[in-house]
Amino acid sequence: MERTINLIGIGTDGDRSLTQEAKQLIGESTVLIGAKRMLKSTKKYQKENVLRYEKYRPEEVLHILETVPDGKISLLFSGDPGCYSGAEKMTEELCRAGWRVRICPGIASVIAMAARCQVPWERAAFVSLHGTDQNVIHAISTHEHTFILLGGMMTAEIFLEKMAWYGLDDLKAAAGRNLSYEDEVFYSGAVRDMTPEMLSGLTVLWVHHPEYDARVGRHLEDGELIRGSVPMTKSSVRAMAIAALRLQEDSVVYDIGAGTGSVAVETAMQGGGIRVYAIERNPEGVRLVQENKRRWRTDNVTVVEGDAPEALHDLPAPTHVFIGGSGGRLREMIDVCLSKSPNARIVVTAVSLETVQEMAGLLQEERWKETDVIQIQTACSRKLGDYHMMMGQNPVWMAVLQGGGEDSDE
Repeated sequence: MERTINLIGIGTDGDRSLTQEAKQLIGESTVLIGAKRMLKSTKKYQKENVLRYEKYRPEEVLHILETVPDGKISLLFSGDPGCYSGAEKMTEELCRAGWRVRICPGIASVIAMAARCQVPWERAAFVSLHGTDQNVIHAISTHEHTFILLGGMMTAEIFLEKMAWYGLDDLKAAAGRNLSYEDEVFYSGAVRDMTPEMLSGLTVLWVHHPEYDARVGRHLEDGELIRGSVPMTKSSVRAMAIAALRLQEDSVVYDIGAGTGSVAVETAMQGGGIRVYAIERNPEGVRLVQENKRRWRTDNVTVVEGDAPEALHDLPAPTHVFIGGSGGRLREMIDVCLSKSPNARIVVTAVSLETVQEMAGLLQEERWKETDVIQIQTACSRKLGDYHMMMGQNPVWMAVLQGGGEDSDE
C-alpha cells in the first residue's frame, strides 16, 4: 500500500512564520525528520513522544524510512519547499521509492525579505547561490529588483568584488541575516559600504537597480562596443549569426577568433544561463574582450587566450560554436568541436575567398544533419551634407552547419 509523507515548509523561523496547516501537521506527526535547526525551532508544536531524526540528505532519509514504524511521517524544510529547496530532489527520490508526497508550503526567506524591504516581488529576479553557479550580475543588470541567497561557490568577498568590477557597487541594497530569529541582523545602504562579514551566514540580499537594462533581445550597435584596431563582426552580421545559432538558456558557446568580443558579449546578453568562451590569440583582442565584457556586464563570458584549436581541448563541450576568424585552420577547429560535441551547431563567417572555398568543401561532407549558406550584403546610410548616402559594406558569407552525431558524455 502506498504510504504518505509530508514535506513541510517551516517558514523563516519555524515559529512566528509557521502556517496553521504546518503547525497542525507537525503536531500530528509521529516521526519528524530534518536538520537540527528545523527540529529545534518547531519543538513546541511536536508530540512529546515523537521520533526525531536529524537527517536531511535523500539517501539518509530513505534509509530511515525503511525502519520507522507506520504513522504520520513529516520532513521539515526551511522556508518554502518550492523555493530553492532540497524538497525537489527529495520528492523525486521519495516518489521513485513508492511514497505519496504531500507538500505544505511555507514563507520563503526571499519573500520575507521583500516584505521587509517593502518591495513587490512579482517582477523581481530571484537568484540562489547555494551550491549553484547562477549569473547574478546578469540578473541585477536586467531587473529593477533582485533577491539573492548568498553562499556556495560565490562567497561574499567574490560577490562584492564582482559588483565593484562591473560598476554596480553604488546601487542601493539591503542584507538580512537569520530573518525572524532572535539574532536577526539587517543592513541597508550602498553595496560599496557592505563588508563580507555583513553578508555571512543565512543572508538574503536585495539589490535595487532603477536604471536596469530592460531591452528584449539586447542587440548592440557597433558604436556601443570598444573597438581598438582589432577586426570586429559588424552589427547586422552579428544579429544574423546569433539568430542562426538558435541558442537556448543553458547553451555553451565557443566564439573562436573573438576579436573585440562583439559576438561573445552579445551572445552572453541573450540569457544569463548561457556560458560563452571567447577564444582569442591577439593580446590586444584579449584586452578588448575583457573591456567589452566589463562594459556590458556579461559575467557569463570567459576569456581564453590562445590559439584554436589547441585552446579548446580543456573547455567544456560546446552546444554552439561561432567561428569568425580561423587563421587557415577552419577544418581543424571544426574537427575538435565535433569530437567534443558531435551534435554541435556551428556558424562560420568568411570574407576571404580562401575561407569561402574551405567552407564549400565542408558543406559536401556527410557528417552534417543540416547545412545552409547565406551571403550577406548590407549598406548603411551616411549623411553627406544635406543628403543621406548608402555606403556598401563588404560581402560576408555565412555557413550554418548542424552536427548530425550523437552527443558525447564529455
